[in-house]
Amino acid sequence: MIGQMNGQLLDRHEDVVELADRIRADGVMGLDTEFISERTYQPQLALLQVSTRDEIFLIDPLADHIQEAPDQPIWDLMADASVRTVVHSLDQEAQFCVQRTGKAPGDLFDVQLAAAFSGHYYPIAYDKLVGRELRRGVGPSQSRTNWLQRPLTSAQCRYAADDVRWLIGLHDRFLSRMSEGPGQRRFDWLREETEARLGRLSRRETERWRRLSGANKLPPRSLAALRELSSWRESVASERNVPFRRIASDDLLVAIASTRPTSTAELSSVRGIGQIKQAYFPDVLGAVESALAIPEAELPARASRHHGGKPSRMVVLFLESVLAAACATHEIDPDLVGGSSQLRALVSWNENGRPAERRPGLITGWRGEVCAEPLLDALEGRISLRIN
Repeated sequence: MIGQMNGQLLDRHEDVVELADRIRADGVMGLDTEFISERTYQPQLALLQVSTRDEIFLIDPLADHIQEAPDQPIWDLMADASVRTVVHSLDQEAQFCVQRTGKAPGDLFDVQLAAAFSGHYYPIAYDKLVGRELRRGVGPSQSRTNWLQRPLTSAQCRYAADDVRWLIGLHDRFLSRMSEGPGQRRFDWLREETEARLGRLSRRETERWRRLSGANKLPPRSLAALRELSSWRESVASERNVPFRRIASDDLLVAIASTRPTSTAELSSVRGIGQIKQAYFPDVLGAVESALAIPEAELPARASRHHGGKPSRMVVLFLESVLAAACATHEIDPDLVGGSSQLRALVSWNENGRPAERRPGLITGWRGEVCAEPLLDALEGRISLRIN
């Protein structure tokens, strides 16, 4: 019984290959990972947990026979569209897949997202979801332990096995609900949301510089400098295999991009510059110089922002009530659909004449099916709020 297994430890590459062949024939696997992200440029993978319909495996990526192997069968499986990979919260496993194969997951089923489309709050923790849906318990957390140590403790192995023990069972339960009647539309919504999140993960890796605090206030030339400086920081961090903020903080990069120094003296006067080793000063100045040389027409555009006055808090609260009512009708947590920032963007879009090319995400795709009509009716005065 899968509910009683602690998981079989695999530390030989040939055993992982054999497992991958069996999973490919079956067409589905549950997957989770344990990793350490504080010490290295990319999170350091410490353990892969894989479940089939009746077995659990703990794959040790630190074992010599696996580290030295030329291929990566589990990640290749995840990238294979003929194999469904079941996860809880897709971000980290999807990132590992892209980093190791250069491909996005082929067929990903996130039970946390599926739960949100099935009446659960979002984001629901794995242990809560297992308890509510399957009436099963998950052992005490070991997330704060050292997953790089060997041998793993029995408590770590039990915890790791629990993380994938019920994934396929949850998948089957949600898929059954989404395979008939109105539920079929929700499966389409789940696929749409999954693809959108995978797309954002890709953009998050390539345009991390745009999300730095203060970047949205920079003019285009300074944005170009920030992009070049961020690229330099990523390159150095990757070469040294350290977290990129150990090379230079986000605030320091924004400060350098804002002032655009052209000499060592100017660079030395930037507040906080002591974080960066003086040996890197020529490279930093070179990044700024590259940005200064970019033709005006090729400068990065500032993030699109809706113009107009900031909507009053009462307007946002009213729209939040309309959104909550629409979500309740569809049994979807409003936190999955959108929040106050998306509602403010909607109001600004409405005040600026509703340009078709900037239609807000809150009223497009599956979100549009859920709440576009009531939100637009509210903006046009066709919905009012009455308190009995």
